[in-house]
This record gives sequence, C-alpha cells and structure tokens, in this order.
Amino acid sequence: LKQEMVRWRALVDGYEVDTIFFGGGTPSLLAAGQVQEILELCRQSYTVAKEPEITLEANPGTVDRERLEGYRAAGVNRLSFGAQSFDPQELQWLGRIHSTPEIGQAVHMARQAGFTRINLDLIYGLPQQPLANWERSVQAALALEPDHLSLYALTVEEGTPLAQWVKDGSVAEPDPDMAADHYLAAAHMLPGAGFEQYEISNWARPGQ
Repeated sequence: LKQEMVRWRALVDGYEVDTIFFGGGTPSLLAAGQVQEILELCRQSYTVAKEPEITLEANPGTVDRERLEGYRAAGVNRLSFGAQSFDPQELQWLGRIHSTPEIGQAVHMARQAGFTRINLDLIYGLPQQPLANWERSVQAALALEPDHLSLYALTVEEGTPLAQWVKDGSVAEPDPDMAADHYLAAAHMLPGAGFEQYEISNWARPGQ
C-alpha cells in the first residue's frame, strides 16, 4: 500500500485530499501504529487538507478500547462498524465473528475513545428474513445513536459462498420484492429518528 501511495503521488499533484478512507476487507486488523504510519506517508506524499475526514471500517469483533484509542490518536476521526444485523441467527448465517452485544460494546468503546462520528452498516433482504427482524435491527441500531447509517441490500457476488449456495439450491435467491419492503420500511423509520437520506443506501444526521 505504501509503495502504491508513492507511485500515485506524481499523478495527483496539486489535488487536495480532504477524505481518507480505510475500507474493504477488515482494516481494523491493522494495529494503530500501522494506521499512523500510512497516514504519515499520506501527508508526506500528498497535499492533505487541514482537517480531513479520516474513516476506518471496523469489524465489531476485532476492536478493543486500546486499539480504538490508538486509531483516534493516529488521526482517524470517523468509524464505520460493519454491524450487518442485530439478530444472532442472521449474524451466524452471514458468517460474522461478532455477537449482537459486541456491536453495542464497540460503539460504546468508540465514544469513550473520543469518536464523535460513527456509522453502522446493516444488510437487508436476507433469504427468508422477516420484515419484523429487519425493523428490530434498524431500531437496535438507532438505540446506539449512530451519526450515520449505511443500509445495503444483499447481493449475490460471483465467487462467494452465497453464490455457490444459490447455484446448488441450498439457499433461495434474494427476493427483490422482499428487499424493497425492507428498504421502504427503513426509509419510513429513519426520518423520524432525525436521519436524512442523501444517497440510495445512506442516511445521516444533519451535518454528518
């Protein structure tokens, strides 16, 4: 990654970086010192804004208070937790390593570590997912008072276990009508909780 950053430097000369995003996979497996090292090279290689938004995606099952404090000290000022669901059975089906209580614990630790901008990712449209389950997940997420929510429909990506399960018939293909019902339910619930939709899958509190 560091080599790649240096190689791109000449191609983006003159462009001011105002957001830095650690995403894809599980970047919260990186130690805080590694994140700091990357950010320092970023500042050496590019013109970085005075107060950039620096986001790190995190799996709730991979963080503790010390790690989060280290990220904050390194300059990360926004966390995006891949909660995905607050239903234990759904988390198990999705192959997530975290439990439902660990989502709340991660958000609480992040607040204690000084993070004032926290996002939660949720997935809807799971096979045979009752609407009531989805609504409970949204309500549980809201109870943690995040600043931003990203709600994504389950998609079947080639080369994934889900794609193989659908192909061999052990799992039904996602139902677009059911997913639409889930989407509309969330879109109805979130404005009343102070969230504004600004993109197809994203809702935020004002200014967030």
